[in-house]
Amino acid sequence: MLALRRIVTVLVMIYLLLALLFAITTGARDAMMSITGNNNPADFWYVMMLIGAGLLLLQLLTENAHGMGLRRDITRHEAKVNELKAKLYDQQLEQRDRDIRTTATTVPRPEPAPGAIPRGAMTPPPASYTADDRPTDSGPHPTDRPLV
Repeated sequence: MLALRRIVTVLVMIYLLLALLFAITTGARDAMMSITGNNNPADFWYVMMLIGAGLLLLQLLTENAHGMGLRRDITRHEAKVNELKAKLYDQQLEQRDRDIRTTATTVPRPEPAPGAIPRGAMTPPPASYTADDRPTDSGPHPTDRPLV
């Protein structure tokens, strides 16, 4: 399809150059008319117009076919990209599930810190104070300081 499109484009360019040459120079037009055996300029331009219309139609058809082929290729490539995205998403989900299953069984639960409140207890265990380290309420509280 690409080769046909290029051939038609070259033919249209050649036609346009010849039509420009015939329109500008009367000697070239008269020479072409004498070669073809046509002595009437109106008939000559009528034939040139028919050739131009045929080339225009041929170029429009090839460009339209080429454009449809490109759109079909784009649609096929987009479908392939979407298929690959779906596969990647499925693989990521499977990997995540595998990671969750393996980490849930192999990660040990950390030991509680010494003196921590045991699970399920609402209040901390009673502290055993000696006479020397018993807290007193005689000192200033942090809330008693003046605001600056």
